[in-house]
Amino acid sequence: MSHLSEIIDNHKNLEGLFAIIKHYGVSAEFVTDALVQRFEQVSKDEDTEKTEDETTYCVEILDSLNQYYARL
Repeated sequence: MSHLSEIIDNHKNLEGLFAIIKHYGVSAEFVTDALVQRFEQVSKDEDTEKTEDETTYCVEILDSLNQYYARL
């Protein structure tokens, strides 16, 4: 599968997931908190070797999610 196909498939999957979240009225606070917790867990996981790009990605997304959560 090409990288572009993976990107497109992932976007479709996320749209489906968000449709379910919206349908059941799951709050943005809950989803954001769950994502923050998971990314923090991934970034602290010492058993998994991460590239510098992956580490940077985790830091950046955590920063963005925490800023978003503070706005809610």
